[in-house]
Amino acid sequence: MGKSIFDLLVTAAETESLDGLNLEKLSSDYYHAYQRMLEHQTQIKHVLPEEMQKALMELDDEYTCMRISSGDVYYRQGFSDAVRLIMQTLTWGPARS
Repeated sequence: MGKSIFDLLVTAAETESLDGLNLEKLSSDYYHAYQRMLEHQTQIKHVLPEEMQKALMELDDEYTCMRISSGDVYYRQGFSDAVRLIMQTLTWGPARS
């Protein structure tokens, strides 16, 4: 069975290259959050033993993976809802109730 148009469009969107995209230049919110993150990271390095730093980084990696995965689900659901709305709009016709 062939891929649905939805799957093809999502695959195309997911394979867009974002290499070289500097979010710090595009978003002041991102820039300031990144700067605060670096400050916290420096504080943690001075307080935690090295093995705990590694565990904390792994925890952060897993949390980031969860956030990205949930973002993908929300994006796909929003895209699906938008396509459904467009299709309903295109096929709408007056009807008596």
